[in-house]
Amino acid sequence: MDQEEKLNWDKLLKHIEGNYENDQDAEELNEEELELLLLAEETNMRLKEENPEHKFPVAAGWDELQARHKEKEQLKVVKLNRSKLYRAMAIAAILALVLAPALWLFLKQNDAVKSSSKGSDEIHLTLANGETVELEASQANVLKSEGATLNGSTLIYQKETSLPKEEGAELQMNVLEVPNGKYTKLELSDGTLVWVNAGSKLSYPTVFSAVKREVTLEGEAYFDVSHNASRPFIVHLKKLNVKVLGTAFSISTFGNVIHTALERGKVSLEAGNQSIYLLPGELGKYNKQEKQLSKTESDLRAYTAWKDSDIYFDNSTLEEIASRLQREYNLEFNFENDALKNLHFTIDIPKTLDVSKILNNIKFSSNQIDFRIDGNKVQVKQR
Repeated sequence: MDQEEKLNWDKLLKHIEGNYENDQDAEELNEEELELLLLAEETNMRLKEENPEHKFPVAAGWDELQARHKEKEQLKVVKLNRSKLYRAMAIAAILALVLAPALWLFLKQNDAVKSSSKGSDEIHLTLANGETVELEASQANVLKSEGATLNGSTLIYQKETSLPKEEGAELQMNVLEVPNGKYTKLELSDGTLVWVNAGSKLSYPTVFSAVKREVTLEGEAYFDVSHNASRPFIVHLKKLNVKVLGTAFSISTFGNVIHTALERGKVSLEAGNQSIYLLPGELGKYNKQEKQLSKTESDLRAYTAWKDSDIYFDNSTLEEIASRLQREYNLEFNFENDALKNLHFTIDIPKTLDVSKILNNIKFSSNQIDFRIDGNKVQVKQR
């Protein structure tokens, strides 16, 4: 179904212009028409505000819209018969005054978020000698000295050929730091794959010990551990250790609870004198304040979707959603009141899409909230 079939313009214009004598006469709008109407009504309210940033500069704004449209349509050929052309011109003339400001504001917010989501910091790697470099192709010679190469955005360490014979032998440590708004992947010397998410730090040796493989994590990472029964793989967290042989799991240390989501294999969680085992499909939790270990069956995609470049929440609070978006897109959220934090939403959308689309989906699924974007700052307001 094309856009013209989705939108009943006559019905939509009556709603916009308020041409129904009473609510009972008003025809019901479909999802696309309702979204367009809400956008128009919101813009009208914004244009009435005293804040000059929300005033639509008609001349400059319309010129920009035309320029964007012309650029986008350069490779398109649209064929309309004469009656459709007259109808399109009439509709455009009526909607221009109402919807052009909305589209202009949307494009401006889109640009603002795109520029802010890139983040000002880069991924950094601290070498065994203490030197810190940016993780980029220009550092190829430096990385080579650590036995590593950069393949696209994946940092790959040379495969183990010989191992330190003594457990206490000094290891050459690297530290990978990933800022908000970015994430990366690396392959360790034993073949283990690690996806390191935004706002996280991973410490590891360039070559592991002959007895065990140990790394330290702050933040969030997904591990696909190379199986080796004689050398357990241990992820050290603050107050908790995760011990595995060969498995795939995600860990997040953000917030008051450390989450370990097991997709494949078997892991043990150890905290002081407490220990539990996880089986595939189970979620391990360690409450930092109560110092308590527990486990439950859970929808693990909520904890692993980021690795596949997806944003996924299942009936999560807006505070939980904002916390992740803050890291993933390098944003700063400010809530007008605490009640908004407790609203629940379900989201399943590719992370590659602009964050403004996520915010719009949340906004149009509820009549209670609105988002105002200024650079990398997002204000969450009551509607």
